Amino acid sequence: MEKVTFECEVVTPMFLAGADGKTPELRPPSIKGAMRFWWRAMNGHLSLENLKKDEAEIFGGSGENMGRSTVVIKVNPFNLEKSKKKFPFHPTPVKNFNINILDYLAYGTYQYKKGEGNVFIREYIEPGQKFTVNISIVDNELEEDIIKVFQLLSTFGGLGSRSRNGFGSFVILSINGSSKSFYVNIKKDRFSSTLPKFSAFSKNMRLWKTKQSYDSWDKALAELGKAYRYAREKIESKHHYEKRQYIGAPIIVNKKQKSKLDRHAKPYFMSIHRENNEYVGYILYLPSEYAHGMEGLNNFKETKRFEDACNCLNEHLTEKLEEVSL
Repeated sequence: MEKVTFECEVVTPMFLAGADGKTPELRPPSIKGAMRFWWRAMNGHLSLENLKKDEAEIFGGSGENMGRSTVVIKVNPFNLEKSKKKFPFHPTPVKNFNINILDYLAYGTYQYKKGEGNVFIREYIEPGQKFTVNISIVDNELEEDIIKVFQLLSTFGGLGSRSRNGFGSFVILSINGSSKSFYVNIKKDRFSSTLPKFSAFSKNMRLWKTKQSYDSWDKALAELGKAYRYAREKIESKHHYEKRQYIGAPIIVNKKQKSKLDRHAKPYFMSIHRENNEYVGYILYLPSEYAHGMEGLNNFKETKRFEDACNCLNEHLTEKLEEVSL
């Protein structure tokens, strides 16, 4: 059995729920679930049958693919310092007033109270705290893949709610005591040109970064949020949702559903990195088939509309951010 130790530090607030569903705790199931996602993203070239089989052998499975996980995760400490403090204010105009773009990105984690403004429903784990993740791997041949997956999680993802919006970002300080930059440089030529059936790396992916670095996580994330909001609003005129519904669903306006799907996660992943004591924001675009396996929808036509909407948004992202060559 191989053991790998990751020394890490929280970069942006983590919205995580503990065993009671309320108290934020950094627990192994949260980390394993996030690692599952990025393992799938790394293996989008596999058939769905082989993907489910291989995933179950590593992370555990049920039904036809029932089996115990070959990786055991331990976290220390799991009860990091928590807070309900309001985020630093980074104004962005909406109609005749300014909203905090960080609240826009964290939508759903707070409620409005008259006289107080937005108040967080539950606490979040504060940035700047260190934690250790120990992973025991039964199959020694999997060690390299497990390390790669954890690095992908740190580079492009995050832990907890709103991780696609840049929350829950963390940096790896060392692996088994070795310290260096653990940012993963992905290359398009390693992946298929076929559009995957789920969020996964392919030749269709794109990556942007902020044009400058910042002295705090909130400034970097605010820049990403403003760029994304600008691009999303530019793809069609106000009060029209034909394109925007393909970016993410649901879209609810005046308590009425404006999107075809009740839920569809956006193919954009924001993350914040600390590089040389400064912070840089990234947005990764991982497109996939839009309506694969959904009854009542033409997968080919809906995927084409999805791609058109995303391509339009992508061009506006390029106006505000620097595209990274992959």
